[in-house]
Amino acid sequence: MSETVHARRDKSDVGDQPRPLTRREALLGGGLLATLLAGGGGCGPQGGQSLLDAASRTEFAPPAGGRMKDRRISLVNGDASAVPAPSPMPRLRDLPAVRGAEPDFGVIEKIATRQRTFARRDAAADPNLPRTRLISRLTNGVTPEEEALYDQLGYEGYLEYHLDWESIDDSELDALLAPLTTLEMAPWQIYAMENRFEAIGELITAQVLRSIYTRRQLHDRMAQFWTDHFNISILDDLQEVLKPVDDRTVIRRHALGTFPDLLRASAHSPAMMLSLDNYSSTVGNINENYARELMELHTMGVDGGYTQQDVIEVARCFTGWTVNGTPGESFLTFIYYPPYHDTGEKWVLGNRIAPNRQQRDGNEVLDILINHPSTAQFISGKIVRWLWGYNPPQKLVDEVTQTYVDTGGDIRAMIRATLAYDWLIQAPPKHKRPQHYISSAIRSIAPFVADIGGIFNALDALGHVPYFWPAPNGYPDSVGYWSGLLLPRWNFAADMMNNDLPGVVSDPADVVG
Repeated sequence: MSETVHARRDKSDVGDQPRPLTRREALLGGGLLATLLAGGGGCGPQGGQSLLDAASRTEFAPPAGGRMKDRRISLVNGDASAVPAPSPMPRLRDLPAVRGAEPDFGVIEKIATRQRTFARRDAAADPNLPRTRLISRLTNGVTPEEEALYDQLGYEGYLEYHLDWESIDDSELDALLAPLTTLEMAPWQIYAMENRFEAIGELITAQVLRSIYTRRQLHDRMAQFWTDHFNISILDDLQEVLKPVDDRTVIRRHALGTFPDLLRASAHSPAMMLSLDNYSSTVGNINENYARELMELHTMGVDGGYTQQDVIEVARCFTGWTVNGTPGESFLTFIYYPPYHDTGEKWVLGNRIAPNRQQRDGNEVLDILINHPSTAQFISGKIVRWLWGYNPPQKLVDEVTQTYVDTGGDIRAMIRATLAYDWLIQAPPKHKRPQHYISSAIRSIAPFVADIGGIFNALDALGHVPYFWPAPNGYPDSVGYWSGLLLPRWNFAADMMNNDLPGVVSDPADVVG
């Protein structure tokens, strides 16, 4: 493996001039799957073990049953249909051990003890009550604590409480995740680790625990939404280094901000540049991947009205948007590299991009897409389907679309419009994706969790391990995709009821009500 790629990065290198990461360096740097294919199964603490297994106090045994059928989602006018996946779905049990540090499980005991002080409600309460409808949409699962908060604040107050996520004290979660140090590292720091693949385990652990224990529940729900919208597989080349930074500085920073800020942050993300190959796109040798997905998946939608020529022109505009390959503290950060850029005139969606404008070409494309009517409708429709239901009234989608236009893509304003009382009381029940299902089950009974290996087993069996979806379209938000996985759901529920989920200890009376 290249000495340039393997060298540790330190402050003595800071003075070097930025240069783009080469394709050879990216491939030699590799990702977890590439390392395995190259025979590097020993990159974890003990080669050949399942992902997240090595440091577990509970054996990470693969679940019984066959492999999930691999499918990919095709979105046409908001409808999802299952088609063959472009590559086999990776499974935890197939990957080497890269667990990383353990969270502070003592914090979970404190949280569970506090949650048990709230009076449990009637298990047979009407799920169509406005309270239950709203809590189910805003959080990863109804709890007595959330019900008490709703009763205190009322419908509008409870909605505004979760929209104002930065005002919510989440110090318990911070303490829980504090040992997972890679979550706050820069790319060069993760790259310099003896086993940088441990960052994968820590990121997945953090995502799973956030969904269950954060008080900022709506923020987490939307972080999951945007993670799929701007999907990057953590198993791809160098994503164990880059995706943790993308998750922190792009997805979670802007999850409840504005769509323009989120899109611009994603466009400058080294993780996205590598995932969709824009880092190697140069004048005279463009790569169309990012340009196409930027319009099809990130903004306008597949039927948004762009052409193949628009894809080519957008790709030309983003030449030179790349990743720093120079050793130092800026290693693997975004850079604009002028020698790579196509300085000629371009036309994008009928708009002239003047020549010799350098990096402004890409910024102008982002502005065009942000303000395009197709983007307003596409983004609004996805948010409505995520929070309201699979087949929303067109009038509701139109109202949220107009909110996008009126507020400049303010995500909180769009959620407020989506979950307005008069609309939500009309919403049908929504099928929970596997992680939502598992998180809501655990949240409902507040068990003591001493290890998360059993939770990962369940996610693996249900084909919903965070950050593992291999294609750029993200995990499906479709009842048609997930409804075929009922047996693993039943197995998980049975394990919870019988206290057989490894590492999770509950009172059977809480499970059966």
